[in-house]
Amino acid sequence: MLLKSKDPKDQLQLFFKQDPQYLKTYVKEHPNNKMAWYLLGREYEAQGKQGKALYCYAQAGEIYEAYENQKVSLPPEALEQIRGWGSTRKRRRRMGRLRLGLALLMLAAAVLFAPGAPSLPVHVTEKEVPLPEGVTPAQLQETKVYYITGGKTQERIGAALQSMLLEERISSFAILARGIPMGQTSWISWLRKPEVLLSVEAKQDASQQQINYHDAESCGCQPADPGKAEQIVAAWMSKQEQELVLKSAIAYYTKANGRAPEQLTELTAPYPGNVLPGVTADMQELFDRQKDEIAAETAEWVKQNGSPKASEAMPGAEGLTKPMKEPLRIVVDKSAHRLALVSGNLIVRSYAVGLGGDRTPEGTFAITEKVRNPNGKSNGEFGSRGMTLSDTLYAIHGTNRPSSIGKDESLGCIRMRKEDVEELFDMTPLGTPVTIGRGLLPAEESRSGSPFRLPLQTGETNPGKVYRWLN
Repeated sequence: MLLKSKDPKDQLQLFFKQDPQYLKTYVKEHPNNKMAWYLLGREYEAQGKQGKALYCYAQAGEIYEAYENQKVSLPPEALEQIRGWGSTRKRRRRMGRLRLGLALLMLAAAVLFAPGAPSLPVHVTEKEVPLPEGVTPAQLQETKVYYITGGKTQERIGAALQSMLLEERISSFAILARGIPMGQTSWISWLRKPEVLLSVEAKQDASQQQINYHDAESCGCQPADPGKAEQIVAAWMSKQEQELVLKSAIAYYTKANGRAPEQLTELTAPYPGNVLPGVTADMQELFDRQKDEIAAETAEWVKQNGSPKASEAMPGAEGLTKPMKEPLRIVVDKSAHRLALVSGNLIVRSYAVGLGGDRTPEGTFAITEKVRNPNGKSNGEFGSRGMTLSDTLYAIHGTNRPSSIGKDESLGCIRMRKEDVEELFDMTPLGTPVTIGRGLLPAEESRSGSPFRLPLQTGETNPGKVYRWLN
């Protein structure tokens, strides 16, 4: 079974899931095998046994750090939790098979950690997109991207260009793209590659700005090659999800506490203050560079009740907006069995969910609690993640009944697939508003092939509470 997968990560996980008891015995007999310690820690974390998991990760040392891209600290109480491991009667009978499996593990590790080998997609948000030759990271930071919806008539595109040039100074690149609608709705898909219509490259003399049209219908002309503009947009998009998650978290923290956070560690406090599981290096760098500007922008979001002026339709150009400029919120459509994470008129993600029909309440709520492995389990009735709605018995959570997705079989809660609820959990800050109703979303899903993940930098379990959500 192990040999069916060419992916080293899959080989590791498949073997580990086949018989974790072997690995318990093996680490006791071979305490210096750091790969085995790491894999055992992953199993304990999945079971919600955080103390044992931390102990194993500490023993794994640099193997853990290479996989998880972070260091681990071991609390003293974890040592007590780990005591009492016994041997298994079946150890000798199975040791031959264990050695074969561990040989495969070491082979996979050699591939993973060889010079030039690609890193595992663990705790990675977006893949880094290379910039076109001659474009600097500083220019990317100053790039402005605008979306227009509807038709591409020359009159509409001309009005959009005028609004772009008049709205604010262009110091780098300004790009106009047509957002791709989802079905026959007014919602725009974030994950679908937008159609680049024109680009403006700033010059030191504003009168010499270079305007390139990349779509014949928009200009009635021979369009320029869109390759450079498309690559700039792709690199820009790769940063926007992290930025929007960070700014949304700061906005909802500000709303709850009456002030913006002084340090990002305030967003990654242990449960119940776990606004986010952690922050990436890009998010930290952005905060350090633009702390005051972000505080002012998110304060305006709060003042406008989540609808900043910057994201409204720009004057003089119908349907022209700046994407990803409104805080994240959740919309649930009971008739379509869909849950979407949205920003303005953009659907950032859309997932199929299980509901409870009339037992699922309609109205506006907020995420008031986020918990990892509710009731100490990653595969229990509530799955590996749970988010309480407005301190009620209703929640968005995982499920051990994936066949119920798309159906009305719950007692009122919103059920999600494991990979979906884990991505949503990382992207959704504490305090995010949730709207539940009917006829709100398109029927199609919008899921990423490279799910958004944040590094785990805080404690998010709550072993002192038994959850009795209306599953």
